[in-house]
Order: sequence, then C-alpha cells, then structure tokens
Amino acid sequence: MQCVAPTPPRPSGFHQTGSHRSTDPYGRLLAATYDPMAALYSGGAIGACKRWGVDHLQAGSRALFAGAGSAADVVEPARGGVTCELVDTSCAMLDRARDRLDRCGLLQQVTCHAADVRDLRLDPYDAIVAHFFLNIFDATTMPGILGHLLSQLRPQGQLIIGDFATASGSRWQRGYHNLPMHLFAAWTDSQPHLIHDISTTAHTLGARLVETRSFRVARVGPAWFASWVFTR
Repeated sequence: MQCVAPTPPRPSGFHQTGSHRSTDPYGRLLAATYDPMAALYSGGAIGACKRWGVDHLQAGSRALFAGAGSAADVVEPARGGVTCELVDTSCAMLDRARDRLDRCGLLQQVTCHAADVRDLRLDPYDAIVAHFFLNIFDATTMPGILGHLLSQLRPQGQLIIGDFATASGSRWQRGYHNLPMHLFAAWTDSQPHLIHDISTTAHTLGARLVETRSFRVARVGPAWFASWVFTR
C-alpha cells in the first residue's frame, strides 16, 4: 500500500513500519474531525470508555493499539511507562498520532505500523487495546479479527475493547448505532452491520471476561457504550 509521506520529517524516535497505500480510508479531513465528532456524538462517553480501558495497562508492559487513529488514548499509557505500538491503515490518522505524540514529548516511546492488523505477526503482546475498532467490520469478518487479536496476546495477556454496548432490543439504540455506521461506510471502507455481541463472540473464541463497564451517553443518557477486559 502506498501513502504520501508527511511534509515534516519524522523524528528519529517515531518508528513507522509497514507498507502504505495511496488511497487512505479516512483522508485528512475525516482524520482531523473524527475525534471531535465522536466526542460530540457520544456526549463524552467514547472518551470515558477509552480512559477506563487504558487504566488497566501496567508500567513496563508492551501494548498494541489496534486501529489507533490519532492516538488520543496512547498518551497517558506512554507517559506511565507502557511500551506502545500503534497499527492503523490510515496514514492521515498516523500523521495526527505523530503530531500529538510529538507535542507530548513521547515519540521515543512509540512504534507505528502502517498496516492491516491481520498482517502483523510480531512477538506476543502483554495487552492489546481495540477501542472502537471492531465496529468497522461486519458480522462475518469481526470474529476473525477478534480471534486474530487474541492470538497475538501472550498467555494471561489482556484484550481491552471499547465499543457500542450489546443490543438491548431498543429501536432507538439501533438507530443511534446505525446512523454513524452508515455515514462512515459511505466515506470509508467500513462495513455496515447490526450491533456486535462482543462478549459472546469473545467467549466463543475461548476468551475469559475479566471486567466490564458500561458508559452512558452524556453521562445521564442510555448506557449504549461499553468496555470489556478479556484474557486468554
């Protein structure tokens, strides 16, 4: 895959590996607006979900952030002594991640892989963080992605997932989930689907649920977001 290199040179500590592609699934406009749109749409629930997830990472551990985007949830773990690796197919998102980490003085502690996570075959990780990553895959593809993430964990490693909560049967919940999903599917290469049952799928793949928490839209609305911590 080809990708246009950013104009400023990368500092030596920011290692970016992998091939690139010329057609970015996000592009610079969507990369620049994704985080503000997510915060507005969820009333802060997505950010809260991510913060809760990375609080489980331990200093000295090695963690992969799948579909890392602009690395908003990477800063605090990197500051706390976690060795962070990012993987994303969007060069525009990785450029924003580089800029964020540069501003925070954390470039020396991060490695980026411009790749499809399924192409990574590296040493097992202590933890893998997949925040709002599985939701870009349809119901046929998602279990394979989840299984691959689990396979990249060391024994007793943690898989930390944040995403839309399991469907309750409410048509309002379905509509809330479907609106951004169809908009992003029209703009990117994400795949439309019903709300995933992440916990059941992970259990089927042999994962053990350690902890879970739900998050309300704008803190007082319905609990339509959730985080899970699994282990092998």
